[in-house]
Amino acid sequence: MPRRRRTLSVTGLAVSAVAALALSSAATRAQTPAIDTTTDLLAPSPEIGDNPPPKPRRRASPATVAAQGQFGQGQAGQDQLNQDQAPPTGTFTTPSRIGATPVYGSPPAFGAGQTGYDSTNTGRYKKQARTPQPAFPGQDVPETTFAPLPTLTPPPPLQPTPVAPAPPIAADVQPAKAASRRGAALPALPEALPVSNPPAEVHPLAAANRPGATVPVPQPIDINQLNATAPPALPKAPALAPLPPTTLPPNVLPFNMVPQRLLPIAEGDPYAPLGLRAGSFVLLPSLDLAGNYSTNPLHSATTPSAAASFIGMPELQAISDWDRHSLTADIIGSYTEYDENLVPSLNVPYFSSKIDGRVDVTHDTQIVVENRYLLNTDNPGSPNLQAQLARLPINTDLGGTLGVVQEFNRLSFALLGTYDTAQYDDSLLTNGQQVSNVARNFDQTAGILRLSYDLDPGLKPFVQVQEDERTHPFDSQRNSTGTSVQVGGDIDLFGSLTGEMAGGWLVRSYDDPTMANISGFIANGDLIWQATPLTTAKLGASSEVYETTVAGASGQFTHDVNLEVDHAFVPWIIGILQTGYGTDNYVGSPLRDSRYFVSAGLVYKMTREVQLRTQIRQDWQFATEAGLTYTATSVLVGMHLQR
Repeated sequence: MPRRRRTLSVTGLAVSAVAALALSSAATRAQTPAIDTTTDLLAPSPEIGDNPPPKPRRRASPATVAAQGQFGQGQAGQDQLNQDQAPPTGTFTTPSRIGATPVYGSPPAFGAGQTGYDSTNTGRYKKQARTPQPAFPGQDVPETTFAPLPTLTPPPPLQPTPVAPAPPIAADVQPAKAASRRGAALPALPEALPVSNPPAEVHPLAAANRPGATVPVPQPIDINQLNATAPPALPKAPALAPLPPTTLPPNVLPFNMVPQRLLPIAEGDPYAPLGLRAGSFVLLPSLDLAGNYSTNPLHSATTPSAAASFIGMPELQAISDWDRHSLTADIIGSYTEYDENLVPSLNVPYFSSKIDGRVDVTHDTQIVVENRYLLNTDNPGSPNLQAQLARLPINTDLGGTLGVVQEFNRLSFALLGTYDTAQYDDSLLTNGQQVSNVARNFDQTAGILRLSYDLDPGLKPFVQVQEDERTHPFDSQRNSTGTSVQVGGDIDLFGSLTGEMAGGWLVRSYDDPTMANISGFIANGDLIWQATPLTTAKLGASSEVYETTVAGASGQFTHDVNLEVDHAFVPWIIGILQTGYGTDNYVGSPLRDSRYFVSAGLVYKMTREVQLRTQIRQDWQFATEAGLTYTATSVLVGMHLQR
């Protein structure tokens, strides 16, 4: 059966209402704290309030506890000590939570660090200061910072390595108006690079001109490699580029009238001239100054007389630095002055100029051109000179060459035309009389055809045919025509043998039937052999028919062979040994002569610009006529300046 509920009485309802009212008043008083009207609401402090945040605590050391117990810290200190100490045994220490307001979530500054301040503006404990380290080894560390440091002399400091200061950067003064003001200090102008080393071309130019920009240093110019990849302006072998018809044989020229150039050394020449840059040309100037002593400068067979002389010889070589075409020049001059009044006078000048050019029309077609000029005298003791001369007469030769070179694969041919005119000055005799030499003047026109074939990269054989005509305006009976055929080769074998050598036959016919024609074997060319890295040898040969004034002779048929060996003891000391042999055949006359010479020299290269030279030479000439036989010894000491 259903359970009956008890009816509440009036007394029970009254008791329940009184109990609820009592509990409500107690809770309200616990949650409503007393308001302090003396505090600033706009500047709250975490230290003010009934429930300040707890401060972090740490366990105090025994010394701190003893100190606080001795001096006393009040009730707060006693409470702190009681909190830090363990509670007595059997004591209930759990705090009561009756009447406390519960706190939910993480407290303020829960994730703050151990130093500085947190978000509640509460100071944190700072880290303990580290023990100071000694300033140098052996120093005692004091217990407190207030104890005086012990006196100890520190070791001497190390001397710093001096560092060279960087070169100052040239300042760029802007604007120009500020630089022109009175008292403005302008930077010094940078030194210009030598002309032989042109500055490298840097692109863009704006980047190269910035302050502090580094421009690469140009490399020195190697004259031996300049234009090495381009074909030569004109083959240098005498077979293709004949010398002027008035040029004397090389071993007949007066001693040191022309410069003595050293042979190339396989090891290279660290003292080679660098030259001067002039636009697109490289200039190689030089100057030779020498003193010479000869036991027989007049080449006299009966009364030789010794004499000393001074020789000055400037020289200029110019080489173009072009990708196409070529232009080279070689200009030599000298003057010889004797200290005695010799008869005839040997104070004579010498000048030689040769300019070669090449125009590259196409890859296989070239136009070659040459201009030459020669000022010279006959060799002392020559039978072509008159007797009782007061001074040696001067002769000049002006000529040129124009031609075309065409290549057809390995086959090539060259067609050249040459023209030379020779003029002789009058002779001055010892009695003051002048004798005309106009009968010796002549003009020469020649045509040269040369066919060559590249048989091998180091061997290029060729055949050359030359036809020339000599015309004497004032002595037509001496007019003549000459024909020569030569077979030779351009050689570059084994990397050590280079040059060109040709041999053939020459025939010269004269218009005057009473004059004997000239014919014979001829050889022209030069071969250079680099026997060792420090030794180089040169073999040269030349053959030519010269005009002569010897009675009954139609011409002077000359052959010469020379041998030179250069050896580098060290790169700056070069030894030179030369020897030569030559013959002169005055065709139509019984006159014959043979010439020999031997010379030894030494070159000391002090610097790239200064060289010292010394040389001794012995000459012999044996002729069918006693008056033309002589011997002579010459000694030379000089200086060679080059750039």
